[in-house]
Amino acid sequence: MKESATFHRPFLRTKGFSTFHIHIFELILLGKANREINRLMGYTPKSHMVVDHSRQVMNKLLSYEGLCKRDYKDRVVYPRKYQFWWKKLLEKHKNTLIQKAIIPEYYEDVAPGI
Repeated sequence: MKESATFHRPFLRTKGFSTFHIHIFELILLGKANREINRLMGYTPKSHMVVDHSRQVMNKLLSYEGLCKRDYKDRVVYPRKYQFWWKKLLEKHKNTLIQKAIIPEYYEDVAPGI
């Protein structure tokens, strides 16, 4: 019982926007499935955290470009469909994102999947 409880506990301890969010978004752009990313990051298989973390990055990228969230909702909902567009935006604003992001803290000593 204890093993499964610790396995499904999220590794991320920090609450703010961190480099962990950017890493998850990069995994999505590489074509990894949400369940696979959930497993790598210590979330339950049906957890919505991967989607939430990646949407934070996408919303920041849209704001850096001066684009309206409402007009680009389809690209936020289906990021893998528009992965080349997102990748271009990420490359353009990655330095700014990293400067704004905090260094994540984890519950475990070793960072998962990184």
